[in-house]
Amino acid sequence: MKVINTRTRDEIAKLRQQAYLAAWPAARQLEAQQDMLNGNPAKWERMRADFSAIRALYPYSDTTPSEEN
Repeated sequence: MKVINTRTRDEIAKLRQQAYLAAWPAARQLEAQQDMLNGNPAKWERMRADFSAIRALYPYSDTTPSEEN
C-alpha cells in the first residue's frame, strides 16, 4: 500500500504567507504598491511575478491553476 501525505489548505496558506513575507516583507510590499500608484509599476510587477512563482511552488491540491489567479 502506498501512503500519500498531502498538506491541508491551511498548511499551504501558511507556507505561502511565510514565503511571501520572506521574499517581500510588508514594508517592501507597501513600497511596491505606492510606486505603482505613483506611476512606476516595475516593483509591483516583480512582486506579482514572485508571488505567482510562490503559488506555483505551493499549489492547492484541489484547484486548477486558472482558479488560483
